[in-house]
Amino acid sequence: MATNFSFRPYGEKAYHTGTAIPVFSLKSDRDFGIGQFSDIKLLADFCHQAGLDLIQLLPVNDTTVTKTSKDSSPYTAISVFALHPIYLDLEPLIKHLDTKTLKNYEAEKKRLNELSETDYAAVITGKLKYARLAFDAVKKDLLTDIAFKTFVKDRQFWLPAYATFNYLLETFETKDFDHWAGYEKFSQEIFESLYQDDKASDFINFQFYLQYLLHQQLLEASDYCHSLGIALKGDIAIGVGRYSVDAWENPDLFNLDMQAGAPPDAFSTTGQNWALPTYNWSAIEATDFQWWKDRLKTMATYFDAFRLDHILGFFRIWEIPETSVRGLLGHFSPAKGFTVEEIEYFGIPYRSWGGDARFTQPFIKDWVIDRIFGRDNRDMVIQNYLNYIGFENYEIKAEFQDQRVLQELDIDENIRQGLYQLTENVVFIKDHANPNLYHPRIELMDTISFAEFGHNVQQTLRWMHDDYYYNRNNHFWKEKAFEKLPALITSTDMLACGEDLGMVPTTVPEVMDELKILSLAVERMPSDPSQFVQNLDNLDYLCVATPSTHDTATLRQWWEEDYETSQNYYSNVLHWYGPAPHPINHDVIREIIRRHFDSNAMLVIVPLQDLFALAPETTIADINSERINDPSDPLNNWNYRIHLPLEELLQKTDLIGKISELSHTTRRSYHHVY
Repeated sequence: MATNFSFRPYGEKAYHTGTAIPVFSLKSDRDFGIGQFSDIKLLADFCHQAGLDLIQLLPVNDTTVTKTSKDSSPYTAISVFALHPIYLDLEPLIKHLDTKTLKNYEAEKKRLNELSETDYAAVITGKLKYARLAFDAVKKDLLTDIAFKTFVKDRQFWLPAYATFNYLLETFETKDFDHWAGYEKFSQEIFESLYQDDKASDFINFQFYLQYLLHQQLLEASDYCHSLGIALKGDIAIGVGRYSVDAWENPDLFNLDMQAGAPPDAFSTTGQNWALPTYNWSAIEATDFQWWKDRLKTMATYFDAFRLDHILGFFRIWEIPETSVRGLLGHFSPAKGFTVEEIEYFGIPYRSWGGDARFTQPFIKDWVIDRIFGRDNRDMVIQNYLNYIGFENYEIKAEFQDQRVLQELDIDENIRQGLYQLTENVVFIKDHANPNLYHPRIELMDTISFAEFGHNVQQTLRWMHDDYYYNRNNHFWKEKAFEKLPALITSTDMLACGEDLGMVPTTVPEVMDELKILSLAVERMPSDPSQFVQNLDNLDYLCVATPSTHDTATLRQWWEEDYETSQNYYSNVLHWYGPAPHPINHDVIREIIRRHFDSNAMLVIVPLQDLFALAPETTIADINSERINDPSDPLNNWNYRIHLPLEELLQKTDLIGKISELSHTTRRSYHHVY
């Protein structure tokens, strides 16, 4: 790595400072309606001038399935190895276009670049169209080019499967490879057979060509960053798509009948369902983690550090049945559930009170229906969705027990949410792999089923719930993490950083510290729930500190969400007098960022939108236009673009000066740890 610093903990330069922005959010005069790999070089110029030495990106892997905004989330990759064609810079290819096509290209480019947000469908369709025309012009010579042939040869462990997947996706017009008759699982024989067909081989070679160009452009951007002493930090999503190349090629490595997600947290009161299969870790470990090692080594071609998304998933993952839409019916996996004998030992007469029928099936009586839906809707709900089973009890009709079915019904949204709540009105959840083990339903104390029990039983259930989530499994999860993480993080020289937000087991910090994996500190999301905000003065060195993330509101949005919170921060954290200003002013923004820069965290990474708020010349009026993702909105489109081209940003001397001043007058300038 051609840098003037050692990007390692306790290195010659101890403290590093950077900015975070997705590639798709960048903007330059070269673009075709979206940020692209070549824009990273312009961003590096900006960082260099401002005294920053790190750029953090979101995942850059291919997510293309529908060629619409449904593909816009960078966390729904169809391949953990392939780069996204949408980040291809077309400018080096336009020399292959004829005069009429070039004119159309320039007009389309101008229209798309003038949009404030990405027209995803138009961008990906256009890029593939013009790249295909360039390929047609060069393919005869390309297939004999030594550099191209070497690129393809060196990536045989993923590239043929990826290209074949895309061909079959186009052929069958569905990503569901379970319906690809005769092609339900990848094999080398399938690739070689299809490659004999002229149409298929032409399509496959085009996929090779795209990946070849993308590799060159990202590597060029990485090398340029290094020449300026700037490191690149990538992002490794915890999961892969259910219908991805990886699941098609290696189905044994995944639990395809399960979904990964997260229990209720600050982002969602009903939990998160990422609709991604969970890992079959025993099968992965049997291969000495080869798939994971290949993934990391591929990433290390371009990046110096990586953010390990949801590192808690390497301790345990929140596993949700494939029939669920929301996350409340999940349980941690692996986890030590309770046996019936244990439950009864603690004083709950499980079997004599109805066993599974009472504790794991939805508890539904007339008064429960009234409470959820209101008395006026009771008869309608019973008639349409429930069966009476005697003793004043009801069950949900078989055809409506699947939340995915409820999601598609054309019904009032309040009724849909009530039906979800009915399916979730349980006390225990059977282990997804071992039906003899039982897990307390997350936040079971909030269920109507729990409310029906007497005080003593409620106390016992509450204790079992808290013991399960905060004590019983901690050492077990620590063992599971040590079975996986050492092999992965030592497979490359990249600096490992973990995203350890959420319901964090007490053993996570000690594991991360022992393995020298940097933790994440978001000031407004303290690791200690009793704190108002994260105490920046007491951060550990092995830490990434940030005021915001791509999943949170920006600083300016956060300040306006709750005036009481803003005032509390203004008075008791900043220790400034008087009423907190609304909207937030540049002085407050500067002080928040300065406090981060002066923290002991090895890395401080400030989202580019928060840096924009430092100076009037880069502050825009619409604070809501700068948010990247809202985890509570499953229909969120990831289409944010910065409001000014990078070429123009490089001329914003006031902003650059303000960042540079902070970089050189705070702990960020130190070369050694004190």
